[in-house]
Amino acid sequence: MFESLLKVKNEVWIAVFVTILVYIIGYLIRRFRLKFPPGPIGLPVVGYLPFLSKDVHLKFIELAKKYGDVFSMRLGSVPVVVLNDTASIREAFTKPECLGRPPHSSFSVFGVQSPFFMSDMHMWQEQRRFVVHTLKDLGLGRSKIEEQMLDEIAHFCNILKSHEGKPMDVIVPLTPSISNNICSLIFGKRYGYQEPERIALDTNLGEVGKIIGQTAAHIFFPWIKYIPFLMKLLDYEKGSRLFRNSEEIFTKKINEHKDTLDPKNIRDYMDRYLIEMEIRKKKDPDTTFTDATLMGSVGDLFGAGSETGRTSISWCLYVVAAYPDVQRKIQEEIMDVLGAERSPEFLDQKSMPFTHAVILEVMRWKSIVPINVLRYTLANTSISGYDIPQGTTIMANFWAVHHDPRNWEDPDTFKPERFLSPDGKSVVKSPSYMPFSVGKRACPGETMAYMQIFLYFVYILQKFDVRFPEGVKPDFEGNLTITFAPKPFKIRFIPRN
Repeated sequence: MFESLLKVKNEVWIAVFVTILVYIIGYLIRRFRLKFPPGPIGLPVVGYLPFLSKDVHLKFIELAKKYGDVFSMRLGSVPVVVLNDTASIREAFTKPECLGRPPHSSFSVFGVQSPFFMSDMHMWQEQRRFVVHTLKDLGLGRSKIEEQMLDEIAHFCNILKSHEGKPMDVIVPLTPSISNNICSLIFGKRYGYQEPERIALDTNLGEVGKIIGQTAAHIFFPWIKYIPFLMKLLDYEKGSRLFRNSEEIFTKKINEHKDTLDPKNIRDYMDRYLIEMEIRKKKDPDTTFTDATLMGSVGDLFGAGSETGRTSISWCLYVVAAYPDVQRKIQEEIMDVLGAERSPEFLDQKSMPFTHAVILEVMRWKSIVPINVLRYTLANTSISGYDIPQGTTIMANFWAVHHDPRNWEDPDTFKPERFLSPDGKSVVKSPSYMPFSVGKRACPGETMAYMQIFLYFVYILQKFDVRFPEGVKPDFEGNLTITFAPKPFKIRFIPRN
């Protein structure tokens, strides 16, 4: 009995060894047969993963100096090509062969049906088109969404005022304020900051963001999800529980919307989706418009919109506290255009080039999403003269592009003037500026993100002087999870006369 078990065990180990050996040989044959990008070899099984630092975007820049702007590596069992320059990213992201998502993504470990982060191309195409059109229908670029956002900002600024200029953690009220903008869009409802559902949504999002990321282990070792103790060790069990908690709230909202739906009075994104779903089901029983996809779509919009908005605005406030001369110049522009009382409108951005340039420079300098949401080649293709086989994961290092001295003079210095025309009266964007990615897979919420950042930033600086507490020196290092966020900090909001 024991001998037979031992024999089975040995056979399993031999099978594992042979599988690994065949994979490595196949990998090397493909690498040398094709004109594949060069790069570090790494270790058996784990590849180069053990050598990546927590600041993976900086490690990629270091490797690019040795292997070139386009290089390759194996992360776990996954062949990866990393792009570190403007030309290769723009070339790749305009090719249909590079529009895919890997079969295992940041969210796949939770079993979520994500239209924007999973690999189903047909689903992505249908859902993206719907999201873009729906945002326009609901008022993006006109008045409705902007009015709701300004109401939320006014409430947020009242919270700032209540601290009477004392040091505070701005993330505490900013988190529910930003996600309220998404909730108003999706659910047609804003929450009080202390409502249990509000707290649950924000807490779940924050905790899940710490667990998953662009280089999370399950992306490159998908078999992890079948090993319970590893799931627990890597906190995936906790992340899955929090994800289910958020989905329960979303399910409740979907059912409420179904019960009160009036096609003649579309209140929000959910209403619009439910109506579209019924239309599509009559035409195509296999449509991607389902309750599960609605759940995934809501999760994508809520997660992406809340996290990037909060991080972008917190960096903007951190930067103007660190550079009082820049803050003063923005406030002078605000007074010239708006005065002390009129609330900002997104259209005012055209009349406020310096303020606009500061926002663009923050987004470049701190690159809120340093590494793109992973891409995946759907067919054999080429990038920068290299052969890239079907089934290759593509990582684009936006941080490298935004800090490349070939693109920007003195790139590690904060210099908003780089985005201004010589006369300072208009904004000029570089082809190397890509905080929301480029091509067809670029963020569909980019316009809403810019509107949100501009309105919060201007409204706050119209009402307050932003200062660090006495004796605090700014530290521009950040923490990378899904986004690159400032380290925890406290700041003062001093009401202006």
